[in-house]
Amino acid sequence: MLKKICMLLMLVLLLAVTGCEPTEKLTGKKGEVKDVTGQKGSVTTEVKDPNPLTKEFVVYRVQKNGEQILIPEKVRYAAGKKTKEEGALEALIHTDPVSKQLMNLFPVGTKVRSVKTDGDTVTVDFNQNFASRGQGSFNERMMVNAIVCTLTEFPEIKKVKFLVEGKDIETISGHMDLLDPLTRNPDVLAKPEKQKDKKTGDKK
Repeated sequence: MLKKICMLLMLVLLLAVTGCEPTEKLTGKKGEVKDVTGQKGSVTTEVKDPNPLTKEFVVYRVQKNGEQILIPEKVRYAAGKKTKEEGALEALIHTDPVSKQLMNLFPVGTKVRSVKTDGDTVTVDFNQNFASRGQGSFNERMMVNAIVCTLTEFPEIKKVKFLVEGKDIETISGHMDLLDPLTRNPDVLAKPEKQKDKKTGDKK
């Protein structure tokens, strides 16, 4: 009789011990189970920018007809907490033109590594994709000038310096010298139409 009672007590004790192990192993705390999926390893969850501020930028686009004139276009872009210079540059690269007459020349995978402002000069650092393919003179000239014109749209910015993977770049495909900072080129901008004088009707 005593032997049966001892065995029964041992069985009860064993059940009590094994019954709480799963909870403690999963969480370290009794009575609190957080993961019952059985998955191993970490689960990555994309956390969106808690403050995705949408701002309006003026970016300069290239025309599909091959004319070497840039056209300004207003776009709205969720720049979040980025600086206005970085937001404008990313809006230029990562948004599609609103007008069907315009196009985006940037190579697939182009990314902005950093944008730093020092006085009236902005230094933009791109990944290798920006300069990874040979481009004709039209593509190179218009792509570079689109960046310069977009950033110098801010009155305090006068010059743009180009880097690739943190290093100076001499040229993309041999058509433009990128070692020195570039200024806004009025030759690639659309000329404003001449207005008529309201009194005489003559063109100014």
